[in-house]
Amino acid sequence: MTAKDAVTWFLNDMAEVSGFGISGFKRTAEMTSMYPVYRPMLTSPDPWYYAGTVALEASKVADLFPQIESDAVLREIVSQVDGVVGRKNKDVSTLTFVLLGRLGLGAVLMRRKVPDEMLGKIMMILIGSETDAAPRMPSPETYEQLRKALRFGPPVWWNEFRKQYHIELVERPIRRVIPARDRASVDAGLI
Repeated sequence: MTAKDAVTWFLNDMAEVSGFGISGFKRTAEMTSMYPVYRPMLTSPDPWYYAGTVALEASKVADLFPQIESDAVLREIVSQVDGVVGRKNKDVSTLTFVLLGRLGLGAVLMRRKVPDEMLGKIMMILIGSETDAAPRMPSPETYEQLRKALRFGPPVWWNEFRKQYHIELVERPIRRVIPARDRASVDAGLI
């Protein structure tokens, strides 16, 4: 499965748990997931709860996949996370990656030994108290919704995905831009 398809499936499961009824998302036969049954679902959609579930579950991507694949998955998460729940700004993606960055800092402090059941707690500890975190939060209710999302325990989505699928990388050529100082050399035929 391509990283784009895997992330689309992942984010739609996270959105469904966060109370967003996803219309227009067509699950194929292989895209069945028990995740929405496993996690309690919100009855009212909440983007901050969604950001917390995405961050918690995405925290395992770098541990489970080789670097090139995890980079592709995380890039897709950044590009899709806001659009799945109909957000036009980048608040959800920013908050998701603030949480992941805090977890990365915690992993370094704990010498890369963070048990899965502690991931949500570590994120909340490193964000700080509600008053300390307020300047980084997009709205007043964000902090409480994040706490709810991060209390669920260990992340399972990407573990289960990896047991049955692998990430297929789609090569996209990257255009090389020659720095301005070397253009004279190129024009002269030296490079």
